[in-house]
Amino acid sequence: MRKLPKLWRALEGIPGLLAVPEVWRQECGEDFQVAAPHLKPTDRIGGRYPCPNSFADCPRRIIDYDEDEFAAICQDEHQRCERVPLTRREALIHRLDLGGLLQPVLRAAAIRPQPMAQHAPGVWAVGVSEQARSRNFPAYFLLAHAASIHRAAVERLLLDMSDSFLLILPTNQYRTVETEGRMRDRRVECLCLEDQVLVDEQGEFQWAGAVETCRAAGDLGPVPRSVGSKEAVTAIKDYIQARGLSQTEFSIQAGISERTLRSFLAHAKMRRSALDGVAKSMGLTLEQLLRGELPASVKPPRRR
Repeated sequence: MRKLPKLWRALEGIPGLLAVPEVWRQECGEDFQVAAPHLKPTDRIGGRYPCPNSFADCPRRIIDYDEDEFAAICQDEHQRCERVPLTRREALIHRLDLGGLLQPVLRAAAIRPQPMAQHAPGVWAVGVSEQARSRNFPAYFLLAHAASIHRAAVERLLLDMSDSFLLILPTNQYRTVETEGRMRDRRVECLCLEDQVLVDEQGEFQWAGAVETCRAAGDLGPVPRSVGSKEAVTAIKDYIQARGLSQTEFSIQAGISERTLRSFLAHAKMRRSALDGVAKSMGLTLEQLLRGELPASVKPPRRR
């Protein structure tokens, strides 16, 4: 079994996952056979063709002579590269079917795949984790072609997601201290395909290691799916009383069912994402609510 470093780096190195087959072949190297079944021809003729040399005005340019006759012509003024005749298929830009490539990879990594749905530029929802430490976490695939794009995508996910999630990356090359620190604070799980996915002699993907956990030092337990505190229960009761609301009215404001509210007031436990929504409806962060804080505009009732 072996890793596929060139394949995963090609994904990050080819903008839009669009290139003529020879570019894919050169970028993927020995991993090309894994990518080849997922390359789909478009109806667009490519503009550039790889050059074996490093002349300033290369790579070669693809020329369309009509009647399905194509060639890659050296752009150096001395024409030092040979002319390469091309078939129409060789001249067409091919798009990588990312979903088709990732489906067996995700299954090997114990992630239940779903049809890819774009969440944001460069980010797709791809399934649900079935791994023990991240069970039922939503899984997102992040594909960036520059560090700035990677950083913006991570920040968008952290802003959009109120709960923990699994982040899948082709490589580690764009990870930084800043983004890692923010993910650690949110207990985000990470899986790097370059490091943790192998292919065997039969071409089957195998998972090579544990998911990396971005969490605070010393915090070795699983991320809790439900949270709560007695202080939060008291704060919600005080808020309802101070605002003159019924439990039904507060439930509507908080975006939860009245049954969920009653259960929380009795047992001090609620799904993290739901309680985060309750906190936001009160003008608080989840951490503030768990500490029993109230908005500055709400005066706590006097206690006898």
